[in-house]
Amino acid sequence: MESSPEVTVVVPCFNEEEGLPALLARLRTMRVGRASDWHFLFVDDGSTDDTFSALLRAARDEPWVSVLRHHENRGLGAALRTAFANVTSPIVCTIDSDCTYPPERLPELTALIEQGADIATASAWHPAASSTIEGSRLRLLLSRQVSGIYKQLIGQDVHTFTCLFRAYRRVLLEHVSFRGDGFSAVAELFLKAMLAGYVVREVPMPLEKRRFGESKLKVSDAVLAHAHLITLTTLAVGARQARQALWR
Repeated sequence: MESSPEVTVVVPCFNEEEGLPALLARLRTMRVGRASDWHFLFVDDGSTDDTFSALLRAARDEPWVSVLRHHENRGLGAALRTAFANVTSPIVCTIDSDCTYPPERLPELTALIEQGADIATASAWHPAASSTIEGSRLRLLLSRQVSGIYKQLIGQDVHTFTCLFRAYRRVLLEHVSFRGDGFSAVAELFLKAMLAGYVVREVPMPLEKRRFGESKLKVSDAVLAHAHLITLTTLAVGARQARQALWR
């Protein structure tokens, strides 16, 4: 990139060769009219299929595409950290490569950042979102249950904590770190930002069914990771309440 675009969209990928043509076509369409303001950074997280080669071909043909690579699969959280270390845009988005949230709605999230939010997130569990939600029942149940727990712990009117489909103010990403390598890293970053006082806005949005390939989420690993994160969040909230009590 010769100059920094206004928005960089991070797209983590792991064995997604089947769905990449459809994803790239949708991104190409949504980018019309935005010229050099939007760039798409793909992170190949150690794919063993043709994903990386397909991404290299896309980067060769499309100036708005760039690619980073992990030589082995390290997990979603690790892919995000790699991407965040390589972006300079004032607004950074993260999206699912499987289009379970429609990429065409990204401008709704970036508009909220421009209006003052620090994070804008899609929210399948928001009361105003469509009641029709597709996907693995077990995965959806996990997302809904842990989001409900996090909402109670944080005490804010936010409904969805596990969604990757977000926009961030880049300065937030420079100050809020997260350690998780897997899917729970998305919730970890969100929770730490909220505890630090950053402004969050939700956009009600239905979750659609994956059309290509298979989900990479291992439910058993996710349950353990969220259980650990719930414990850490409980401790952090307790510590914050104790500090507030001292100053009363």
